[in-house]
Amino acid sequence: MFGDWMRVWKKLLVVALAIAVLSGIVGTAMAMELVSIAEAKEVAKKFIFRISDDKEFREWKGVKLSSPIVCYDINDNPTAYLFELKKDGKYLGYIVVSATKDNYPILEFSKGKSPLMRASELGIKPEKVYYLGGVTYFFKQHGKYYDLFGNGVNFKIIKQGVKELLKDEKVKKHLAKRSAEAKSQWKFIEETAKLDSDWYGIHIQGVPALLWHRGCTPTAAAMVLGYWDQHGYPKFPDNYTKLIDELADAMGTWDNGYTPQWQVSSGINTICRKYGYSDWASDVWWVTWDMVTGEISKYRPFVLTMVLHPEYTWHSVTVIGYAIDINTNSKYILLYNTWDTDVHYTAFGSWLGANAHKVVPT
Repeated sequence: MFGDWMRVWKKLLVVALAIAVLSGIVGTAMAMELVSIAEAKEVAKKFIFRISDDKEFREWKGVKLSSPIVCYDINDNPTAYLFELKKDGKYLGYIVVSATKDNYPILEFSKGKSPLMRASELGIKPEKVYYLGGVTYFFKQHGKYYDLFGNGVNFKIIKQGVKELLKDEKVKKHLAKRSAEAKSQWKFIEETAKLDSDWYGIHIQGVPALLWHRGCTPTAAAMVLGYWDQHGYPKFPDNYTKLIDELADAMGTWDNGYTPQWQVSSGINTICRKYGYSDWASDVWWVTWDMVTGEISKYRPFVLTMVLHPEYTWHSVTVIGYAIDINTNSKYILLYNTWDTDVHYTAFGSWLGANAHKVVPT
């Protein structure tokens, strides 16, 4: 009976998406194979079973999945399912599974706060959750939209920005590559009854996990400079609030926390020079996996900013590592997201676009 209901549900979603395509709400390039809740739950269970063999996630053995929170894109089509994990009534983390086979099966997981928990902390009871890639979430409540820091956002600008990005040739190539890789991963997971836990990666230790202050970008940059302050370059302020304030001023961060991307590296360099160092920071306007592994393998954390608009950006994080699932060739970055102090794992390339700001002491 349950299987029959799920088949009907999936057919209805496919019909709805087809109508959206025909009516011009979404382009044909956005037509994609949808994943049912039952499929997503099964993928999450398989993943948890495997990763709980890892020492870091051993407490996930035997966890129960919550009812899924369906997340949406700018056109209100499903993009992901968010499951919170509990055992014996205790919250142990969350996992986000793609709602389409054009994106990677496991988009995000962590023992830290879920986006839903973050909304609750802010007093937001979302009527709808939007997931737009990476760690970019928005909440709709009473006809208004909010980000993960409780700031009101203009969703019309976000929608227009996404539409503009989708016209960019680099973004088109990125999405085509992502779709091919994702479908291969989905097929492998579905056709393999049991996978061994086989991971490789690097996790840089000693990066201070700082909470949001005056903006995610200066906060993320302060984590990077705070790391170097403890690793041979001790002239930066030990007071991290002061360091974030100085970075925010140097970067020209606005009162609402927005930082112009073209001012990030120059702002970091201003602070480096202030404390007797040379210009350490440089920009990477299209992030590649080789760039990530190159920096992390040299134990150099960096700032990553996820983009939803050609001119405006939406969230910066501090990248502190990477991990590869050798069985499925799934690639993840390890990051601090500025709303809690836990490590979050995010599928590399799950975003539309991302910039990086490298910091290399010289």
